[in-house]
Amino acid sequence: MGSTTIASSVRQFLLAYPPFTQMRAEDLDFLVRRLELAYYARSELLVGPESGSPDACFIVRQGVVEGVRPVPPGASTASAVVQLTPGEVFPVGALMADRPVTSEYRASGDVFCWMLKKADFDELLRRSDVFLDFCKRRMGALLDLSQQAVQATYAQNATQWRSMVDPLGSLVRRPAVTVASGDSLRAVFERMEDENVGSVIVAGAGGPTDAASAGIFTRQDVIGRVVLPGVPLDTAISAVMTAPIITMEAGVTVAEAMLLMAHRAIRHIPVTRDGELIGVVTERDLFVLQRQSLRSIGDSIRHGRTVEDLARAAGDIRTWSKSLVAQGVAAAFVTRLISRLNDQVTARLIALIGAEHGLDLSDACWLALGSEGREEQTIATDQDNGLILDDARAGERPRYLAFAQAVNQALDRCGYPLCKGGIMAGNPKWCLTRTEWRDLFDDWIARGDPESLLAANIFFDFRALTGNAGLAAELRAHVAQKAAANSRFLKQMSDNAMRNGPPASWTAGVLEQLFTREAASVDLKLNGTSPFVDGARLLALAHGVTVTGTGERFEALVEAGAIAEAEARAWVDSFQFLQGLRLRIQHADVSQQAENPNLIDTREMSDLDRRILKEAFRQARKLQQRLALDYPG
Repeated sequence: MGSTTIASSVRQFLLAYPPFTQMRAEDLDFLVRRLELAYYARSELLVGPESGSPDACFIVRQGVVEGVRPVPPGASTASAVVQLTPGEVFPVGALMADRPVTSEYRASGDVFCWMLKKADFDELLRRSDVFLDFCKRRMGALLDLSQQAVQATYAQNATQWRSMVDPLGSLVRRPAVTVASGDSLRAVFERMEDENVGSVIVAGAGGPTDAASAGIFTRQDVIGRVVLPGVPLDTAISAVMTAPIITMEAGVTVAEAMLLMAHRAIRHIPVTRDGELIGVVTERDLFVLQRQSLRSIGDSIRHGRTVEDLARAAGDIRTWSKSLVAQGVAAAFVTRLISRLNDQVTARLIALIGAEHGLDLSDACWLALGSEGREEQTIATDQDNGLILDDARAGERPRYLAFAQAVNQALDRCGYPLCKGGIMAGNPKWCLTRTEWRDLFDDWIARGDPESLLAANIFFDFRALTGNAGLAAELRAHVAQKAAANSRFLKQMSDNAMRNGPPASWTAGVLEQLFTREAASVDLKLNGTSPFVDGARLLALAHGVTVTGTGERFEALVEAGAIAEAEARAWVDSFQFLQGLRLRIQHADVSQQAENPNLIDTREMSDLDRRILKEAFRQARKLQQRLALDYPG
């Protein structure tokens, strides 16, 4: 590239698009000097599967390149189509693996592309860590930039929060204060006062650093375990401590610690390294200056005595989640936290209403279904739940139904609307004995008709929320075995999973119909997250995977050798980006009155987010093609 003016023009063009915006100046100079401009007429082939290993990398300069991946004859899904617009780089996967491309790339009109020879592409990978990272994990790299943009928008709030990806061990400021199991309460209280700590570790048989044999006692335990019961101060601390303790390794993230606190309703986490205690992290260590903290929300749930109390707590959950989204916290963490706090609200309501009805759930299990079962709830979510009764309680079904109906109504008052389809524990259809649930799932799997497949989309994601979890575990094992053994049902589920997918006409900016709102609007649930949810569910059932979360299912499938790690990472990244978009538009609708809380107008998105959305849709098509190959007609 001899002309300084041309080189400057190329540089300015590249600096408008990632990953070039992040590259070092010298690496960008290397790239600019080696690019060659090429023109392609409408329908002209740039590169295809029959071309052999590509000999150049393409960067779209002007126009649109259409990539079409062929599908097997008779497959129940359309060809995966991707539109590549200015700034996009391809085919990086084939270049890095030195293999032919899997799609056929043609110009959809007059197209100009910058070309980088394969040898120069390889050299740029060696020179630039940014370019290498982008090529290895394109979706993840774009997501990083998107999160940075969200965080920049809300920079004024960023100081309120710890970084969610910091290691938990980084928050340990001092060794844990330890006492002996035989020390008196008086001695322990004096020690806590002298050391100015809110908890002590009670050493077990293995000594003060042995986590496996230790116990814990906190200031919050004093009133409930010592003062009110009138326990004498000369009593040994071992009589009132909590054991065994719940620990976390120093290398886990702050986000994981927050999830554990929300799930177990605890405020102190002993931290270990290689099995040895190194200190204690408190909730206060995790959060700074926030109005609503995990502690305050958790307290309001635990101490709530009325539906109104819990309705306020549920509102706090939605408000707090907005703060997390605003700072770019990963959608996977936010939705799991929302789900776990919602679980606590539900469990507290069940306990209160159960007491009113003279019932406990020792012989029953409250099931979370759908998005709650997957721990993927956004803030605009209705109820999906059911109830398993032990067979011995079949005669008491009317009592359990009255109880479940009261819980459903209370949840509605707390901001979790009644399910329009009636999929709730208070519906006699979904308040069943263990045998009836088994027979129902067996019938769905055996029939595989549209009604059964619709049920599969909701009920196969069940998990125990509260009560006798063994009833749910037994049902899960039964369902996993039955589904994996029925190839016809899996094929029917595959066909069903193809029905929802990215809009066929959607490109980077709805290019063909830019000025029609209908074309510009996309349902992020129906057209976005559903293909990933449905695909993960099917593959999990086929391979005996029993976890219910979409991301967790993909990860478990990698461990089982069912899918490649790179595929799973791209699918999880795409799914979580779509989940994050759903949260952002739902938070923007303060009144929560939108007719469709998952509808987004793509014309209002940033260029970067539109590009990521297009990539997420491409990944959804790739997943559907995987299903078409695994379950052909």
